[in-house]
Amino acid sequence: MLAELSDRGRRYQDLHDSLEGISHKVLTDTLRRAERDGLIGRTLDPGRVDTSTLYELTALGRSLDEPLAALGQWVDAKWDLVDAARHRWDVKADGR
Repeated sequence: MLAELSDRGRRYQDLHDSLEGISHKVLTDTLRRAERDGLIGRTLDPGRVDTSTLYELTALGRSLDEPLAALGQWVDAKWDLVDAARHRWDVKADGR
């Protein structure tokens, strides 16, 4: 979710649509926790009737851009190893 907000602020439905497979409840709970932690802020646009809430990273949230990018690079480089480890574990678990 934080990565989805790194480029620009997003409205709830836009954010939900971009996060494949997340339920509305999980997204709502996650947004609330991130707001409580000071990672995101939300602003209301009184001129809009529908979807008036805009979620954006705060300065604290933006400070995670670099570490999250590094994590993404690690995943890109190492995911085959993670997948292979999962396969080996699954084979062992099925053989018990």
